[in-house]
Amino acid sequence: MDNSPGSAEDRLLAALAYPYWYLAFPIYLLAPRYQQRPFLKYHVFQSFCLGMAVLWGGVTLWTTAAILGKFGAFGLLLYPFIKLAEWVAFILTWYGAAGAWLGNRTEIPYITEFVRPFLHERPKGNSDAQ
Repeated sequence: MDNSPGSAEDRLLAALAYPYWYLAFPIYLLAPRYQQRPFLKYHVFQSFCLGMAVLWGGVTLWTTAAILGKFGAFGLLLYPFIKLAEWVAFILTWYGAAGAWLGNRTEIPYITEFVRPFLHERPKGNSDAQ
């Protein structure tokens, strides 16, 4: 797969895909002109998976806090963990967006490895002599 960062438009669209993943993924799938750009594909798929992980992780944490909050101070004890998870999600989102803006293929732990089969890429360091 081509590792070039692409044009300035590709970098801008890839950077915007992270905070607006819910719009970027359907637009990418419906616009054939964007589907031929490997740099954009990499970041759109990665941002979609990161966004879904943040969404479902947030729903799970807030639901758990709401249920455990009925049993005394357990909900209050979960509050610092919820805030930590929100900051981690914020930092990962902006890390991916900044990397895309700079033309890098940023790797987000677990997310990149999950997305790689959908991109038909080999993991780094895996070289098959043919």
